[in-house]
Amino acid sequence: MKNLLLSAIRPLFLLTLLAAALPACRTDAEAVCDYKCECEGCSAMQLDDCYRHTDNEAFESDRRGCLDYWDELQACEYDTGRCGGADWSTSCKNERERWDNCRK
Repeated sequence: MKNLLLSAIRPLFLLTLLAAALPACRTDAEAVCDYKCECEGCSAMQLDDCYRHTDNEAFESDRRGCLDYWDELQACEYDTGRCGGADWSTSCKNERERWDNCRK
């Protein structure tokens, strides 16, 4: 009985160990927070606030039926974000306007 139990637990343990070793996938919004924070300089608390803010924005966008626009904005910010000195900027005016208009 002990061998049967060990043979059942061993694969689960191995799977858990492997899953913990894999890097977590970041969303575009999380990556934007990371890049913006690197550019402008921020504390760990400010970075966590950015993550929470983007989670809240995504939730609110979904609630209002604007999640596609939110996703497009985040993908654009990820693709076009740049650091100039200590200022973060993107080329996402159109995506931001579509998202803003959807939320009204």
